Amino acid sequence: MEAAEEAKLTLQRLVGKVALLLTFIYILFLLGGVMTLARGRDVSPFTWPLFVLPATAFVPAVLFAVKLHQTSDPVKLKDLWKRCAVYAITGFALLLAMAFSLIELNG
Repeated sequence: MEAAEEAKLTLQRLVGKVALLLTFIYILFLLGGVMTLARGRDVSPFTWPLFVLPATAFVPAVLFAVKLHQTSDPVKLKDLWKRCAVYAITGFALLLAMAFSLIELNG
């Protein structure tokens, strides 16, 4: 029974690691936007609000991922990993929508 609980804990924490990975990818998108601005390229004014949209999901995902790695209480873990997964998936969907919208807006 101990090995099953350890495997469950590992998989729940893996969700937090994936959320952190997806947030890192989002940060790379933000850095790309800053580099585009630094080069002086003309961009649509609608571009910059689109960059903020995925942050509304990634910030809570990171907070839940950190809490997920800090706790070992099974009751808290059961709730945290689900919330972390939902926010990470939502953030990734918003990131994809943002990327395709930017391609359409800026050509």
